Amino acid sequence: MKFLNGYKNSNSKKQPMKLYNTFIAVIILIACNDNKAAKETSVANTEQQAATTAEASQPSGDGIVGFWKLKLEAYDDNENKILDEEERKKGIKNNYTYRFNADGSCQIQQMFKGRFEEKTEGGNKVLYVYRNRVVGEEDKDPAPDVYRIISMSKNELVLLEREGHLTFWVFERVG
Repeated sequence: MKFLNGYKNSNSKKQPMKLYNTFIAVIILIACNDNKAAKETSVANTEQQAATTAEASQPSGDGIVGFWKLKLEAYDDNENKILDEEERKKGIKNNYTYRFNADGSCQIQQMFKGRFEEKTEGGNKVLYVYRNRVVGEEDKDPAPDVYRIISMSKNELVLLEREGHLTFWVFERVG
């Protein structure tokens, strides 16, 4: 009987201990969830900051990613698909912009969204720019603008339209 009494006493003493352990477990669980939420917020903030930094640093090297502003539109008068110095001198100023993003998306004229692809066709680099349709005004996405990339450096991009008149578009990198 003494054994049973001891069991009852120890059990009655364990009730407050169980309550205390449950309370501690709940506090730890809450702390872990708060820590998890803080980590998720921190990760989201870090990803947002990385995206902003990547966008700001896009024009860091050669390549098409970055913001480009048209500085000259010239015509290939002799149709040799080379921007000759004489053709460059006769070129006109025009206002057109592209922002090419690392994920393949782009912004055209700071008004339209789209995407772009660089391909190699027949030994030439070719740029396809696809503009998304204007909702409510167009039934389908318009045909892409297709350009042969004549040259591309850190500061200048020269494109030759493949459709219509042989027109050179000379862009400068902004930013």
